[in-house]
Formats: sequence, structure tokens, C-alpha cells
Amino acid sequence: MSASSLSGPDYVRNTQAGATQDSPALRWVAADESGWDGEQLYNRADRYLSIGSVAVDDGTAGEIVGQLRRDARMSQPPELKFTHFRDGNRLEVLAGLLSPGGGLAARAHVYLVDKHYFVTGKIIDLLLEEEAGTRGINLHEGDRARQIAWTLFNEGPRALGTDGFNRIIATMVGFASGRNHDGSVVSVDALFEELRLAFGRAHRRQVSQILQDLLQTREHAEFLLGVLGNTDEPALALEPLIAALPLIGTLWSDEIGALNMLVDEQKVLTDEMLDHIGTFAAMDVQFSGPRMGTHRRPPDRAVHSVVRGVSRDHPSIQLADLIAGAGQVTARRHAGSPSPAGERLYPLVVPLISPESLVPHDEPERFAVSTEPG
Repeated sequence: MSASSLSGPDYVRNTQAGATQDSPALRWVAADESGWDGEQLYNRADRYLSIGSVAVDDGTAGEIVGQLRRDARMSQPPELKFTHFRDGNRLEVLAGLLSPGGGLAARAHVYLVDKHYFVTGKIIDLLLEEEAGTRGINLHEGDRARQIAWTLFNEGPRALGTDGFNRIIATMVGFASGRNHDGSVVSVDALFEELRLAFGRAHRRQVSQILQDLLQTREHAEFLLGVLGNTDEPALALEPLIAALPLIGTLWSDEIGALNMLVDEQKVLTDEMLDHIGTFAAMDVQFSGPRMGTHRRPPDRAVHSVVRGVSRDHPSIQLADLIAGAGQVTARRHAGSPSPAGERLYPLVVPLISPESLVPHDEPERFAVSTEPG
């Protein structure tokens, strides 16, 4: 077994040392990411976080990895990474893996997170949704919260100018960061001054209304500042990886039934955090209607556990890395940064992108279009 890069009491319980193995009643899904920056979501090298996931256990994955090595004529390195397949014959080998009829056909998904849109959604969730709740308004009913986030994200740059909108994103990133537990990075006053200035220069009615509503949420911002960094409130962390992994587990369990998840080790994925992710992945959340609330899924379509592993020991994580990398070059191409790998792989990757991705639309086919950076 390879040595883990993590040690200490926070990384003991939820570690998968041995190979994963499917059973008729319980499958395995492995996940890895590309472009993760933790809470640093603004002005980063990659606009998107790409999470690749594969519904294969280590036994099946080992066979696929072995075939990849043979086809790509690779005896080294000991661990496969997407960076080994970015051009030439190796890129064609990876394209074959992702093609219909390839080794991962119907076994792979890509989940994308637009980091700026994720922050926009957090502005709505952490401030506006809370304020509306005190007035008895459920912003999730009729999908209103997401529609508001879409409006602010899509219309905000037009209403405020790109620089003005980006200032709001950067200010919220600083405010909601765990580093801001005492308001030393961005104070409540600084956040609301930025919102006030944005409201004053907005020239689109829908954006003006959203900003006006946000200016009424100061009490909730002060409360949020008081709980930042509190480990009892992990859901408040500005961490898209933590927000996305439960959704990915839920989507896979809808598709294949009961499963365990294996994720590549990350410092942020402590035992406590993996417990939290597993708990949320095993739940159905109804935001409106007679069954409004959180309900545990039946065991035959639930995530049973979420554990970490060292990728060198788990070929299934190595395959998830390839999928995540393919998703990332596709997202970069969409954002106006083309590459040979992006051009070759995007027709194969776009059908793998989840419509539930954290992006400001529900049409994965848009990622087939290359645009200029916004």
C-alpha cells in the first residue's frame, strides 16, 4: 500500500486501503477533480472545477488501465494521469476509451462547477434566501432561488459592467471565506458598501431589484460572519468540491442503485467532512410540497459510505482523473482557451456532462461551443 500524504487523527476512519470490489447489491463509484482551488474561487487559472467520476471497481479499472498502457505503449509512470494523454497517439487512445463502445461507455460522468456562478449562488443562498425565509417566503419553491442566481449571473455583467460584477464576486469570496471569521478580510460594512455602489450603477431592472433585496440582508450577513470557520457548520464553507460530491453521489445512486464512493485524498476531506458528505448524499431534499424537508433514501438507491484513497493504489481513481482532465480541457475550450486535447475530446465529453452541474444553465450541449473569456 502506498503511503498517504495525509496523517493525523482527522484522516483515520474513512480511508480505503484495499481494492474496491462491486457486489450485486452494492457498487463502487470513484471520483477525482481538476481545477480545484478550495475557497479561492476568483481570478484563478481555471474558471471551472471539473469532477470526473466512474462507476467501476478497482478490479475492472485495473483491466482498463492495463489495456490503456498497452495501447499507449506505456510501461511508466506507475500512476496514470490525464497529463500523460494530452497529445499524439496517447490522446487517441484516451479518445477511444471515451468513445461509444469504449472501456468507459455508460460508466463515466463529468460534473462541472463554474466558480463565479457558484459564488453567485452562495450570495443568494446565504443572504437572500435567509432573509426571505424570515418573511415566510421559500425561494426554492418553483426553483426561484436558482432563477434569481441565473439572472444575477447572466445579467449582472451587462448591468454593472464586467469589472463591477467581478468586484461583487471577489468581495463575496473574501467575505464568505473561512479566513474571514473575524471580518478582517472583508467586513460586513465593506460587503454592503460594494452592494450599495453596485445598486447605484445598475441599469437593468431585474438586477437592481436583486441588489435592492440583498441590501436588506445585513442582519443575516452579520450572523454568517459569526459562524464562519465553525466546524459544526461545514455546509457554510465556500468549497465547491464539498458542495458537489454529495450531488454526484446522489446522481449515481439514481442511475445504478446502492453504492459506495471512493474519492482521491484531499486535505479538506477529513473524516468528519466525508461523514458530512456521505450523510447528504444519502438524503433526498424536497424544497416544497407536502413532503418538504429531508428524507433518507431507501437503502437500495442510497450512498452507503464515502471514503478516501491514494490514487496510486486505486486504478479507479486514476480513471476518474482522466475523466476530470478531459472535462477540464473541454471547459477551457468553452471559456476560450483551446488545446489539441480539448479539440479532440470535447465531442466525446459533452455528452458526459451532467445537466445538474453547477453552471448558469441546464444545457450541457452549450459546452460544445467555444467562447471568449467573460
